[in-house]
Amino acid sequence: MKSYLLMIILAPIFVFGGGVSDLRGQDGPAAAPSVLHMQHSATTSTASTAPTGFPQFVFRHQLQNGVNSALQMRGLSGTLALQNQTPFFSEALWLLAYYQGQCPPASDQALDGVTGFIWSDIMKNPAEGDTIARVDIRFPSPVPMTGCIALIVGGGPLLVEGAVTMTANLNLAYEPLSQDASGNGTVDVGGEYCFGQDMGCQNSVTDTTQGFAVPFGLPAGHLVELFGSISDSTFDGTADYGPLPTGESWGAVNDFYLLPGGCGPFGNNLNSQGFPNPQPLETLFGWLPSDAIHLDSVPFEHRIPRDEPATATLQRQVQKFFSNPIPVNAGDCLLVIYGRNGNGATDNETQVKVLLTP
Repeated sequence: MKSYLLMIILAPIFVFGGGVSDLRGQDGPAAAPSVLHMQHSATTSTASTAPTGFPQFVFRHQLQNGVNSALQMRGLSGTLALQNQTPFFSEALWLLAYYQGQCPPASDQALDGVTGFIWSDIMKNPAEGDTIARVDIRFPSPVPMTGCIALIVGGGPLLVEGAVTMTANLNLAYEPLSQDASGNGTVDVGGEYCFGQDMGCQNSVTDTTQGFAVPFGLPAGHLVELFGSISDSTFDGTADYGPLPTGESWGAVNDFYLLPGGCGPFGNNLNSQGFPNPQPLETLFGWLPSDAIHLDSVPFEHRIPRDEPATATLQRQVQKFFSNPIPVNAGDCLLVIYGRNGNGATDNETQVKVLLTP
């Protein structure tokens, strides 16, 4: 439910290997990938020594010959943690970016020169304590990058001043860029939608029987992988947000479809800001054409414990391989459907990318 402090990051970005095409591909005998260990921590706090609110931190690394190195990512593994020292809703958005032109000094916190974001992960925590997420993303079809990269995190408590610590312990496996992978690229299909309240996110709806369908036009290629994370979370129960869910359970709907030939009615159901208007879920599923390809489904359900707080975060890594790559024509549509079950307010966010090969 961030205030788009990171709008440059959240906007849909098409990142293709053409971004490093001026760097000579390196072919040769297969070797074990090199590994970069990234261990970083950042804290927002009410103390004067740390920033408050929802700040951004940039941790930059230079590999081999920096931006003049043509590299490819083979995998990313490790853990992420979001520690609340106060019982207020917080979140953290993690991103991995690469640069072209010049590799800025490590102390530079600006994002000038970033060519693209090649991985992202979203975490939320509506209560005091820790939430931990495991990362284990593999790329049988590797993702091109340069030798100047940055691990970026933006996060903290949204509407109050609280102490939040965000920690990453990640291993990035990389190797020289191969000619076969030089045309690979990613398309960002992430988004954030609020249910059970009339504010926040890219759009919101008070009626939890309604949902959102977010369309993305795709370039031509072959779809080989979906990867990233989903975090659907309650808020903290304070008056700053919508109410906590009640009853026996609440849940969420997260579905991904490929629509050949275009986005159809989904592309016409957008508001003036380019975000989808809410519609009954049955209407959205009814709009799907007969040739729609169901790529993946990530359903969530939370059983609310009796006599315990209803606060909860339902989050999961997304990784779906297509052993038979799916042909994509320019203008085909990637559709992400967000829905809810049960009552109460939640912040539903998808940080997922599509990997395409030529």
